[in-house]
Amino acid sequence: MILFFIGATCSGCLALLLSQLKRKRIKEQIDGIRKVALGEEVEISSDLGHAISSLQKELNPSGQDRPVLVDIGWYGASIDALPIGIIFADSTGDIVHKNPAAKKIFGSHKQQIDATVTELIEVSLTGVQLKRELSLNEETDQKLKFISQPVEIETQRYGVVIAIQDISEQERLDATRRDFVANISHELKTPIGAMVILSETLQAEEDKNLVLELSERIAQEAHRLAGTIDDLSQLSQIEHGSKQFFEITPITYPVHTAIARASSIAKQKGIDINLKEDEDLYLLGDHIQITSAIYNLLDNAIKYTEEGTGKIDITLEAKENNIEIIISDNGIGIPEASHNRVFERFYRVDPSRSRDSGGTGLGLAIVRHVVLNHDGKISLNSKEGQGTSFTISLPQQKQDQIETNPTEVKV
Repeated sequence: MILFFIGATCSGCLALLLSQLKRKRIKEQIDGIRKVALGEEVEISSDLGHAISSLQKELNPSGQDRPVLVDIGWYGASIDALPIGIIFADSTGDIVHKNPAAKKIFGSHKQQIDATVTELIEVSLTGVQLKRELSLNEETDQKLKFISQPVEIETQRYGVVIAIQDISEQERLDATRRDFVANISHELKTPIGAMVILSETLQAEEDKNLVLELSERIAQEAHRLAGTIDDLSQLSQIEHGSKQFFEITPITYPVHTAIARASSIAKQKGIDINLKEDEDLYLLGDHIQITSAIYNLLDNAIKYTEEGTGKIDITLEAKENNIEIIISDNGIGIPEASHNRVFERFYRVDPSRSRDSGGTGLGLAIVRHVVLNHDGKISLNSKEGQGTSFTISLPQQKQDQIETNPTEVKV
């Protein structure tokens, strides 16, 4: 994209130079353009007014409705409207124009950028296109990309145009894509590889007990693979953002459903699930998605809470115009370094423990996208060894906003 912008701006840079140079230099630049455009020697203008008048007459002899000076203004406005930074330097290397995007970038990082821009101008004035990338902040991964291009007409070099683009988000997305491809390949390859090895062993095995054990392990790997695919499919549907099945629903409906699904696993580990409900609270949403989000949080809490000593508390309460769903446990907690990454696809704080417990690494990613799909927010509070608390905040549908008959509301 950045090369496209440079190509578009190069054709108008001479025109912009005319309007942006200091007044004492504009006359000379206009005369230079007249020479190049007309392809012949012309009389040097005696004053600025005569230079502009001559240029307009000579380059637009037919008197069209759109004279060249209108085009100059159009080019300038177009360049200033670009979302990427554009810098023009003249043939002496002096910067004669920065569009608003470039000014904004310079305003925040002038000291870091100056040396790079100076180098680009010096090199491109020799006729070379140059590309550079500059990291501004390692903590935030902010990164800029520079491309400089000499501005030439025939053999005459008039200056340099530099395009600056903030590629931080693009770099982050590229890294996310790479991680996703690597992770999904691993998540699918591992159970498939295990099933291949187990099935090959099974073919040559005659011991009935061992055959049964191998068959059970193949079934476990197959279920794990199916779970990963199901979670990916569910995440894809949620990310699509469809609100086709949104309806007014009491929040207790998806919460009770999720608790019912998780209760058998919790009982096996001796973990109590306690629910504290507020007054009747309603929201506009997809109760299946909400159920999935709450179940995934409960499932996580059960997996990472010690057997026989754990407890999970769920609190539903109204807070201003929102419904807050707080799910807390007294489990192993999440290290602070992982707080910003736990909602990423396939991210696991403890990969070996997660795989042993049957996790796909997609649960919290599903939760995050369900919350976003309902215009809500989710926050995490956790300390390693002291448990974890997730808070989901969703817009509340108040009683005076509910126009649906009571029989039409799910309970």
